[in-house]
Amino acid sequence: MENRELKELNVDPKNQYVVRLNGHERLQHLLTVITFFLLVLTGFLLKLPEDWVNKIVERVGPSFYDYRTAIHHYAGAAMIITCFYHILYCIFHPDGRRFIKDMIPRKKDAIDIFQNIAYFLGKRPEPPKFDRFDYKEKMEYLALVAGTIIVSVTGIILWFNTHFSLFAIELSDLIHTMEATLATMAIIVWHFYAVHWKPGKYPMSWIWIDGKMHVYEVLEEHPLWYERLVKEGKLIPLSEEDLEELHRMHHKYVRPKGIKLLFHYLFKLLAIPSIIFFIGIFLFLAKLLYFPTEATSKIQEASLLIEKQIKEESEARKWMGHFHNIDNTIYLKLSDPPVCIKCHGIYPHSKSPEVRSLLNMHTYFFACEVCHVRKDEVKGKINFVWFNNETGEVVTTIKGDNGVYGAMLVPVLTTPDGKKIRMDKMNKEFVEEYLKIKDKLTPEEQARAKALLHRHLSRKPIQCDECHRKNGYIDFVAVGYPPERAASLYRTEVARMIDRYMKFYLPTMFEPELMRQQRLLRPEKTK
Repeated sequence: MENRELKELNVDPKNQYVVRLNGHERLQHLLTVITFFLLVLTGFLLKLPEDWVNKIVERVGPSFYDYRTAIHHYAGAAMIITCFYHILYCIFHPDGRRFIKDMIPRKKDAIDIFQNIAYFLGKRPEPPKFDRFDYKEKMEYLALVAGTIIVSVTGIILWFNTHFSLFAIELSDLIHTMEATLATMAIIVWHFYAVHWKPGKYPMSWIWIDGKMHVYEVLEEHPLWYERLVKEGKLIPLSEEDLEELHRMHHKYVRPKGIKLLFHYLFKLLAIPSIIFFIGIFLFLAKLLYFPTEATSKIQEASLLIEKQIKEESEARKWMGHFHNIDNTIYLKLSDPPVCIKCHGIYPHSKSPEVRSLLNMHTYFFACEVCHVRKDEVKGKINFVWFNNETGEVVTTIKGDNGVYGAMLVPVLTTPDGKKIRMDKMNKEFVEEYLKIKDKLTPEEQARAKALLHRHLSRKPIQCDECHRKNGYIDFVAVGYPPERAASLYRTEVARMIDRYMKFYLPTMFEPELMRQQRLLRPEKTK
């Protein structure tokens, strides 16, 4: 509609509105808002301290993890679908093509940055003139595009982690978390203020709801766009009298009417608590990322104390006659010890000081074959059964906590002919005979005997994150763990910490022993 036609319709120049966001763009914005906050809420739940999460699980139940994961995945999928909706809109809709054309950064945007800084420093009498989108809005849009691509790609890798290497998973986890934190802070610090909370907009801009921008705002904030719209005949130019009157009206409080009055006070009430809330979230995330929690500090202190005790207990090595480190202040009471313990002791993992305490902890309640025999590499079927440490009888319900159950989980092999074998007792007679005569054997004979002893073991043991995840290698509920305890075991922080150390961190490159273990522990790729 041309200027002449607008005037013929008696349109008041002071009451003109420009469509800033059309229906498609407002819908895309709404979908982005909903999915973004769902992803932020469900994503950062993983970063809460363990005791906080346990309290939530106590109230909601073990299904809390399933709900959180499902909501996060569905919201992520919805966000990706919204992105494709936006792409198709920008390709096939004329308004979408104009949107992209106006959003492309130009040389003038770089000049505007320096001119605006000069204006803020008092070196220019007025700010630069902006078109439909200024350089800040273009930067924010490009950051949204880049951030969405990053979190989408890394999120897909984390979602379908069984199809990717551990390095890709760990790297994706790191990038996904940091990009999500950056995006959350950008929305809080930048977008909310620039759009809703700055003077003249507080408590909320209505553009994201009705898509309209008043002609005075267009002239003040985007003068080049105003000039273009006037030139295209889509706006009636404002006279000096109109500008003076609009200036007075703009700086004068006008009481909203109708439904806008309700929303005005509602958002005004929410704005201040929201600012306080988001500042709190910012500080909380900063603490989680850069400052250890009290629980983490205690774990680190405990680990240092354990390391100190292990170093001071050199007599334990002499007592065992073996190279493994032994804490002789703690004993595992077994009436009939498994054959592995006869040679390797109850603390067999000693080569990696940073993780051995976590690995050795499992020997209190797991037979070695739980991790060192893969179910798919044996002839027959393996079931995991608890056996009482003192009586050797089957235990159907475990009692206790933190690994002190008075029982041990053992894989029981059912052979094709129906025979049941406790795998921790395999080769028992052979081991006892070997220990009697091993000193008389040559090194070659000892090597052949050891090869026979370990022939039923898998070359590569079960990895931490194969169990400590949902639908993992061991079904913790099925083997007898209470649902609450099983839910906590699905959390993968410990497994990830070990894997990060063994397979990602640069110090590993300079430790030959750890590099060797890395190669041995890395699962083979399926052909």
